[in-house]
Amino acid sequence: MAECSAAMPSYTYAMKAEKLLKASGISCSVRRRDNASASGCGYSLIISGECSEAVAVLRKYSIPFTGVSDGGE
Repeated sequence: MAECSAAMPSYTYAMKAEKLLKASGISCSVRRRDNASASGCGYSLIISGECSEAVAVLRKYSIPFTGVSDGGE
């Protein structure tokens, strides 16, 4: 199963994204990164499955994220 991560701009958006994706049937979890960076607050959304589908849902509902690694776009 494919897995990708999206850097989130805040913990609040990470939690909103997780709730939205799970409601859409997409498996995901929020994880704390070791270091915060310019691309996010220190939290990432780890997405299992079809990453491009998750990205489409996040964009549809205007949930900001600052990049997807290992697929998705």
